[in-house]
Amino acid sequence: MRDQYRSKQELCDELAGLRKQVADLKAEMVIRRRVEDAIRHSEEQLRALGDSAPTGLCLMRPGGTVRVANLPFARLLGYDSAAELQRLSEAFGLFAGPEELPLVIALTNDEEHRTACVRFRRKDGTSQSLGVIGSRCREGDGVALAVLERGAQL
Repeated sequence: MRDQYRSKQELCDELAGLRKQVADLKAEMVIRRRVEDAIRHSEEQLRALGDSAPTGLCLMRPGGTVRVANLPFARLLGYDSAAELQRLSEAFGLFAGPEELPLVIALTNDEEHRTACVRFRRKDGTSQSLGVIGSRCREGDGVALAVLERGAQL
């Protein structure tokens, strides 16, 4: 009963302060929800843009695992979704052989964009050659790939 020795005015002031804090928290919550909704909408638009692109796109980590890919890239390799491609390529690898990752990294050594034929591992375990162009990611810790042409099934 720590409040029994406080005056009525002190208790009223504290109550007003607490009500102000609650109102401020509610206002901040509304603002935060709007920002989160805007970010979610922006991410949905970016995903729609990537998935409606006429070519396969992929961002890779330096070790050759998929950071993110669009649906056309996943479908070129026989996957039902980009998430499935990402999950299974972490387990089995994205490339058909160990010599492919150094080839992809070599594409990004210059400022000039170069193309190469790269063998990728498909969902069914076969390999597929795809013509790609590579570029170093802006952060410098990965590679961006764009599929230029569909190669022959190997």
